[in-house]
This record gives sequence, structure tokens and C-alpha cells, in this order.
Amino acid sequence: MTPLIMGVVNASFDSLLGGVDAAGAADLARQMVDDGASILDCGGQSLRTDVGEITVEEEKSRVLPVIEAVAAACPGVTISVDTYRAPVANAAIEAGAGLVNDPSGLLHDDLASVVASSGSELVVAYSRATPKVRMTRDQLVEDAVADGIAFLTERLAALAGAGIGGDKVLVDPGPDLGKAPEQTIDVLRRGAAIRDSLGGPRMLWAVSKKDFVGAIVGRIPSERGPGTFGALSAIDFREGDVVRVHDVAGVADFFAVRAALTSGWEGTLDLPEEVRYDPGR
Repeated sequence: MTPLIMGVVNASFDSLLGGVDAAGAADLARQMVDDGASILDCGGQSLRTDVGEITVEEEKSRVLPVIEAVAAACPGVTISVDTYRAPVANAAIEAGAGLVNDPSGLLHDDLASVVASSGSELVVAYSRATPKVRMTRDQLVEDAVADGIAFLTERLAALAGAGIGGDKVLVDPGPDLGKAPEQTIDVLRRGAAIRDSLGGPRMLWAVSKKDFVGAIVGRIPSERGPGTFGALSAIDFREGDVVRVHDVAGVADFFAVRAALTSGWEGTLDLPEEVRYDPGR
């Protein structure tokens, strides 16, 4: 099973790999769609805990021009807004977003009301962390898998009560969100069991260049691409799942080769001469 690819288009210049303005977002969005992305995730505020929280108005001023630019550059593509604040989500939906990617685990109840009234889709993450605040080890839960199931069961029930059906919801197991690296590893390894305990929802897998990868391989974010592929290779994907990634082209290639080796290849397969060798060699 090959998941949908969500490309990251950040308007926050302090995010993991930097950000873009509206003009840069349009160019990046076109390239990501050409490379295989079907969803583009636009965020105006990073979750870095060494950078303070910005105001709602500043977050909107960053992300709305980017969403508008992406919508104009890539008509028909699904646009996601990465935010945990209802006013930002509401403005983003008006600007063209059709998916709200909330990394806080529904910290604010009014976000669900915005999603319900708009008919948008929603990503709900497993996170007990306060956004922009780093949790210390003494604050962590003992069993992240059991707690994650309990947390997400409650959130899904609350969303159903708010009128948001399961067909509108994706579940994010929340790599790095309020978890030590070894807890993230445990949650991801038990992803299939968590899904089954929740009734089989679609999942968003946001493993790209995350801290747990850096902890395993000892590399900075820009050097965590191969580690990201390693994480993707171990996940049990199912119909409708989404992967949130920075390197769309590389991840699309990864899944193309993976599909060929796991499902086989119909007919003949020849290597085009123009890609047989590197230019000049």
C-alpha cells in the first residue's frame, strides 16, 4: 500500500528546515505537486520549544498569504493548515484550506467547532504536551502506547459528538510530541495495534526528519533523510494513509521502488539512456 504524500510548505522561518514567503511557496508547491504530493501542509508557526509562541494575528499574517499563493499555483490540490488555533484555522479555510492539521491533540475545543461547521477534514494528534513547551522526562507518561489509545479514543468520541464523522478524521500518533525518542519508537512500532484499537482510522505519519530519527543516527535535521526512509520502511500503511514529508521527490522515489519490489512489475522495464549516467561522467 502506497500512502498519499503531504509536502511541507512552511511560512515559519524558524521551522525545522526554514520557511518560504508567498512567492517561494508558489514555486515550492508546484515542484512538490510535480514530484508526487497530493496534499500541501502550510504552517505559520513551528513547534520549536526554544522559540516563543507568536500571536494569532502574526500566525495568520504568515500563513494566509502562503495558502492563497499555493491555492493559486496548484488548483485542485488539497491544502492543509498546520495550526492548533481556531481563528487561524477558520481564516485558513476561508483562504482555501480543506484540512486542519492540529498537532496539539485538540488543545482548544473551539477548533472542532470550526472544522464541523466548515465540513473540512481534521488531523488529531496524540500529544499531551503544551505547544512550544518542552516536557521533561519526569512529566512523561509511563506507557505511551496505552496512554495514546486512551487519549485518542477520547478525542475521537469528542469529535463524533461535535458532528465530525470518522471519514473526516485522520489520526496522528504524534512522533516527538510529548514523548521521549524511545517512546516515539514504541508508538510507531505499535502503530497497527493502536489503529486497530481505535477502529481502523486513516493515519497521518509525520516522521520526516524528526528528533527521534536524529537521536537514533546522531544527525542534524538536514541530514536525516536516509533515517526518515528507514522509518517509512517499517510502517504498516493502509488505504487512505498520509505521510507528511519535506523531501517529496525522494519519498516518492522510495515508495515507487518499494511498490515494485513488494508488488512486482507488469511488463518490461528499461532504463532511459538520459538517466543511465550522471552528466559529464
